[in-house]
Amino acid sequence: MTKAITAYTLKTQLGRILRDLRDKERFVVLRRNIPVGVLLSVQDFVEQHPDQYEDVEDFLDTLLEESDPEFQRSLKRGAREIKRGRFLTHSELKLALANKKLR
Repeated sequence: MTKAITAYTLKTQLGRILRDLRDKERFVVLRRNIPVGVLLSVQDFVEQHPDQYEDVEDFLDTLLEESDPEFQRSLKRGAREIKRGRFLTHSELKLALANKKLR
């Protein structure tokens, strides 16, 4: 079932709305009586668009990575290492891995 809710309701009742999403509820979010967004569960979206499952999964993985502080620190460390010239080219890495396997 689809329900219309205000942006204020979304803000103040997010916990309940998330529980309702689990139960297959859908929401149209209104701001000044104009639709500005739609909320539905990931499962509901995938059931409606099974051909886009991998895209959704990749998108969610990206969002989770971007929100992970350790991942962000690791990206910054990697960028610093590259600036300092501490990296291997693809062919150097392949050679190093091949030599490691031979040992």
